[in-house]
Amino acid sequence: MKEEMFNKLAEAVASGNKEKAAELSKQALDEGIDPQEALVNGLARGMNIMSDKYENGEAFVPHLLISSGAMYGGMEILIPHLKKEGSGRPATGVIGTIEGDVHDIGKNLVKTMLSASGFNMIDLGNDVPLEDFVNAAKENKADLISMSALMTTTMVGMEKVIENLQEEGIRDALIVMVGGAPVSEEFAEKIGADSTHPDSMTASDWATNAVKKLSPAEERWSDEKISVGKVKYRDILAKKKATSEKTKDIGLETAKEIIDEFEKVGVKSKEEMTHIDRVVSSLGDKKVDRLPVYPLACGVLRKFVPTTYREYTINPEAFAQSAYLGVKYMDLDMFVGLADLSITSADLGCDVSIPDEDTPASVGHLDDYEKIEIPEVKEGTRIYELIQASKLAKEKLNKGLNAPFVAFHEGPLLTLTQLMGADRVLMDMKTNPDVVLDAVDKITDFVCDISEKFFEEDACDGLCIDNLWSNNVIMSEDDYWNFEGKFVKDRHVPLFEKYNQPYMIHSCADHVHFDTQIKKFGTGLFSYAYYPKLRHKGSKNYADLIPKYGDMCCMMGEVDPIKFMDHSSEGVQAIENDTEELLKSVLPVLKENGLQSKFVMSSGCEIPPGGPLNSVKAMVDVVKKIGPDLQKETMG
Repeated sequence: MKEEMFNKLAEAVASGNKEKAAELSKQALDEGIDPQEALVNGLARGMNIMSDKYENGEAFVPHLLISSGAMYGGMEILIPHLKKEGSGRPATGVIGTIEGDVHDIGKNLVKTMLSASGFNMIDLGNDVPLEDFVNAAKENKADLISMSALMTTTMVGMEKVIENLQEEGIRDALIVMVGGAPVSEEFAEKIGADSTHPDSMTASDWATNAVKKLSPAEERWSDEKISVGKVKYRDILAKKKATSEKTKDIGLETAKEIIDEFEKVGVKSKEEMTHIDRVVSSLGDKKVDRLPVYPLACGVLRKFVPTTYREYTINPEAFAQSAYLGVKYMDLDMFVGLADLSITSADLGCDVSIPDEDTPASVGHLDDYEKIEIPEVKEGTRIYELIQASKLAKEKLNKGLNAPFVAFHEGPLLTLTQLMGADRVLMDMKTNPDVVLDAVDKITDFVCDISEKFFEEDACDGLCIDNLWSNNVIMSEDDYWNFEGKFVKDRHVPLFEKYNQPYMIHSCADHVHFDTQIKKFGTGLFSYAYYPKLRHKGSKNYADLIPKYGDMCCMMGEVDPIKFMDHSSEGVQAIENDTEELLKSVLPVLKENGLQSKFVMSSGCEIPPGGPLNSVKAMVDVVKKIGPDLQKETMG
């Protein structure tokens, strides 16, 4: 009898039937079944079934979100009875996406799996102020804090949370787990986190076992232990603070050092080609003196002005001057005009937070798809301001430095998820697909209007689109094609052809639908990220991509952007080593595939805007130093 009920509960969750899961949970209680057993052997088992399917590529994120909704529907019925029956204090976790980052799909999957494992999860949501993690942990005497980030620009906040825990004396009262595609084991260890994991299932398994090893909460959260914790970390924090005060703003300090060196010696060596000729030649696989190099240094270059991030993203002159001085002092081969990822959604009605020294973020989503109204791209809109800023930057780079300016804006589906919330859109793809398709259709018109305005205003030498959701971990290639790909192929790509522009894409996703994004779109340049820890999931590097797509597309990547955060001599040396290894490896692969220059040396994603600049310059200097000889040796 019980086993039959458990099977029904598991099936309700696996099928995403929230009403059925709630109904069966009530029935289980009526039949005297222990609520803990119903939760673990019924609801959680159904979630585990879906998680297994997800791991095997048989289900995607929308399926998991729908199933998690069903599981929570049943849990709402069972949990009050768990407390009444004194089943013991469940492990308590605080979870959220770090401040400045609105991407919460990974966070929600981890929350779901931890809930299925019996955790009482306090979900702070996304774009969470750093102090809220600490406050929630104290209020709930938490056993776990789990922080996530998808954007390299926001990851640094994780270390600040851990420092705040140390300062409060409660770091040893709980375990800290960090995650997100760009988060590596090295990064987690460096900031003092206890662990990071490549997926929600392994994260949940680790956390479940880790909290069992903790001493009782009353002991860990006692006044005595907290006092000891404050003393323990006082010296550690004092040393950190002293080091920090020596370099109060590492971006600004390293910018001054680079400027001083430039003023003394100028550009160290005269090269055979101009920046713009080198980039154009590489796109067409023509002969070059060396491969182009451009770590994705965007907002971080504002330190050369200097100006705040807020000014960089809203003031055209500050934006253009950041681009110009960055290319001048770093001798970059191009500049990509990424300001933030909330510009298009802001003009569609989404509330946006624009802090002084952090990336802007969408903070208030629309509550109804029918409220989406497509604005005219004109003065007064954020996107028009970006177009004018880009136009000014292009003029400065072209005339003053012979360098190209590549503009940047969001694609249709990214715009929609920023506007409505990613979880909602991905779930609605399965439960209300026609509404989502109608919204994507409308937003595609807006995206096309934006791109055309860039071209009409002659505001860029190239235009790069962020099509983030092309990710085989998030959705199948068929779903991607249906909900964005066909709109891009039929309406956006022809616009680029009309203006004789190559279609350019940036995606820091871990498992891109490259066949659609490159072959179907006819993409001319693809800026990609590579995650070695997710290679088993489908993350690709140059050795995979050049043989398959190099005949039609110039690839651009793939040095880990987080490594650029370390400005120490060891950190700079690591960047130099990685750059040299990549350059020496890429050139033979190009030659083996009948190519000579179709690759841009870059980082896999944007360099965090709060980072140093000496590590960025180190990558450029290595390519300039050894690139010409390697090019001749390899290509003849």
